[in-house]
Amino acid sequence: MSVHQYEAKILEALKKLKKITASELAKELQLNRDAVSRMAYSLSKKQLVTLEKLTTSKILLTEEGQGVIENGLPEKQFLENLPKQISDVSADMRLGMNWAVKRKWIELKNGVIVRVVQTPPVTEEERALKNINKLNAEELVLLRKRKWVTKKLLTDYEISITPKGQEKKIELHTTQVTPEMLLSGNFKDINFATFSPNQPVPEKWPGRFHPMTELIEKVRSIFLELGFTERSGPYIESAFWDFDALFVPQDHPVREMQDTFYIDGSTEVPKELADRVEKVHMDSWGNWNPKEATRRLLRTHTTCVSARALTELEPPAKIFSIGRVFRNETVDYKHLAEFHQVEGIVYDPNVTLRDLFGFLKHFFSKLGFDKIRIRPAFFPYTGISAEVDVWLESKNKWMELGGSGIFRSELVEPLTGKDCPVLAWGLGIERLAMMYYGLDDIRDLYNSDIDWLRKRRVFI
Repeated sequence: MSVHQYEAKILEALKKLKKITASELAKELQLNRDAVSRMAYSLSKKQLVTLEKLTTSKILLTEEGQGVIENGLPEKQFLENLPKQISDVSADMRLGMNWAVKRKWIELKNGVIVRVVQTPPVTEEERALKNINKLNAEELVLLRKRKWVTKKLLTDYEISITPKGQEKKIELHTTQVTPEMLLSGNFKDINFATFSPNQPVPEKWPGRFHPMTELIEKVRSIFLELGFTERSGPYIESAFWDFDALFVPQDHPVREMQDTFYIDGSTEVPKELADRVEKVHMDSWGNWNPKEATRRLLRTHTTCVSARALTELEPPAKIFSIGRVFRNETVDYKHLAEFHQVEGIVYDPNVTLRDLFGFLKHFFSKLGFDKIRIRPAFFPYTGISAEVDVWLESKNKWMELGGSGIFRSELVEPLTGKDCPVLAWGLGIERLAMMYYGLDDIRDLYNSDIDWLRKRRVFI
């Protein structure tokens, strides 16, 4: 039985050392650690050595944690350079201010910063940082919460020589065919190395698109395959297109500043169209304020893109839009203030609710959700409305994934001048990604966890 030259080196070393880890042996032989692991694996298949996998965890400082060690706590830095007014606090100082308030070292009163503690005490975080190599469970949680440390799993192998390996007479083999061997024909008498596809190799992480980019492209391809045409629209919209044209009354709670980001200034709206929309609002809601319709805002959904498109389209037509939307939400595990939304509409006099269900089932099945249910619901601008739920095997429950319906005639007629069915459905893409990737917190999509980004599942 012949061995590779590196295998020979490892065996020679082990005959003296008997047992050693791959990383220690790599230093001893001045070889690459991954090469040693591969050769040791090959020797284990020949029963010349045994391998035992060792997994340990190591606590590493993050860049932010290193900065705290060098410069001190952000809240203590804030106290050292305490501004008088909240308006004087720069973006870099805001984290320190928030922690100083949380610790009750300062108070904020009427825009003024009042110092409460003259000499701040040593904190638990500071004591933990001084003991970084011997953290207990509580200290680790504390430092990870402030994103000062990260826990990394390290894998190594303990290599032990077997009696067979101890007795093995080393016979080197050849790893490469040369022109001289071919010309002379002596390659027939040479022992060549054998290779196994099962041998461990260094992990390689090629460049990949962000998971949200991959998902958006997948959604786009589904619509295009179905014969839809993509439309887009501006982020900054008028209240007319975002609300009024969609038959949302002007006194609806969703139009309050608590739910919508408004921007200074106003935007002109098409007069003839506005007159038709005004008539519908007056007949249905009994009020209309032209000035309210001109207010500027960050669009709250992509349905305003569909509304604009309907004024230009002739049936039959199928369009979709994908884009960012903005809502004045409290950010938590399933809500973001800025997220992506996708919407599709089918404008055709011959479509029915059955067609809508067919589109929905096809769309979600192409995303990998084969078990779906459609149930009645209510949405402001659809007369017949339905929600789509998907079955998540991992959580053993139904999860809402999107809304759908047939646009109300009060929406369609002012925009098109026709009484024609318009099928519509849409969903938030981040929530879809959260379910697809098995995340418990929607914010994890944008946390830039390099390990998760490398190892996450691929959209097929």
